[in-house]
Amino acid sequence: MRIGFFTDNYLPSRDGIAISVDIFKTELEKMGHKVFVIAPAPSLIYKEESDHILRFPAFKGLFYEDYLTSVFSPSKALKQIDELNLDIVHYHTLGQVGFLGAYYGMKRNLPLLTTYHTDYYQYVKHYKNTLPGVIALSLLAPAITGGKLQDYRKALLNIRPEKTVDDYNQKLVEKGVKTMLDACDIVIAPSKKIKDQLTSWETHTEIDILPTGVDKIKTTDDDIKDWENKLGITKEDKVIAFVGRLGSEKNLDLLLSSYDEIRSNVANVKLLVIGGTGSQTEEADIDKKKIMEGYKNKGIIFTGYVKHDQLGALYGLSDIFAFPSMTDTQGLVLNEAAMSGLPIVMIDKDITMIVRNDINGKIVKEDKTELANAIIIILNDNKLRSKMSRASVELAKDYSQKNQALKIERIYNNLIKKYEGKIHLNDN
Repeated sequence: MRIGFFTDNYLPSRDGIAISVDIFKTELEKMGHKVFVIAPAPSLIYKEESDHILRFPAFKGLFYEDYLTSVFSPSKALKQIDELNLDIVHYHTLGQVGFLGAYYGMKRNLPLLTTYHTDYYQYVKHYKNTLPGVIALSLLAPAITGGKLQDYRKALLNIRPEKTVDDYNQKLVEKGVKTMLDACDIVIAPSKKIKDQLTSWETHTEIDILPTGVDKIKTTDDDIKDWENKLGITKEDKVIAFVGRLGSEKNLDLLLSSYDEIRSNVANVKLLVIGGTGSQTEEADIDKKKIMEGYKNKGIIFTGYVKHDQLGALYGLSDIFAFPSMTDTQGLVLNEAAMSGLPIVMIDKDITMIVRNDINGKIVKEDKTELANAIIIILNDNKLRSKMSRASVELAKDYSQKNQALKIERIYNNLIKKYEGKIHLNDN
């Protein structure tokens, strides 16, 4: 197959979408398929070396701070994409390049699917500065899908009055997202949480749950020891790990507020907070300096940003993984932690199929006491922790990068069969 991935987020960015796209691209290419990524360049002077990656010049801003605004001629872009001779179009973002992919798939009568990676519904609530951009992009939906603008306006006018501005803005985003999803042949939801949300919006398109595959991050005993020395961690310490951006949407405050209770009940405990603030530095972000000042004498260690290939060592020196986020669409770090054999304590049960309550971790309510108690129980019971560790590894095996790529290959093949007679399929 010749597969087109259209995304507004791609390498060298290391956000969840970029990582997911790259993982599926790598695995599908190993299987013999040709995967072409259409994406913005990270800067106006960037030169792409791969002939399987089509980059458009781009600059940051316009719609919102982190957004890469692509600069391209639509007619020229369509001709460039025609040269790729695609069999199927898979777009990953609701931005310019994602919209281009949707438009191209419909215009060329190709099988069209999307993965709904970002929960824009919650995103506009946590990051006010993205709101105008996200709404502006969502309002482009009817133009992309060929819908009638007057019908879309009528739908917007029929939105019921909401108690807050946030609620109303979320409804606007919902309408735009649903319009785009309904134009696809299949929508991929990375978790049950997202499928349930899209189903509640009465999305008409078939929705398949397919998380991104994750493999264990390779590390060595020497790497682990180096990080232990660097962070001041000893063999006697019991380490709780959190990996994620230091933003309010990760609910890190809940974990931090539970730490005093954990510390009072577990000897030699340390909390390892792995991640930086990213570039969405506004009132919704956690003030890292303030946190570090308040917790520096309590055994909480802030590593700052850590390269992905170094995370294996940090998982390796940890005893348990805690994830209080309520806004993630899937848990790539949860899957990585499970692959590394860590018991997991989390809140949002529907973002991963790897964590099973009382099997390889605990799923608790959004309450600092419940969160603390679950962590305390596991850390103070070596036998239970070992049992959960083994279970994590076993459960994670089913969601390897290869296994998930095989699943998406089946989705592609089934969709292409429905189009047989309508399109010409290319040889690999």
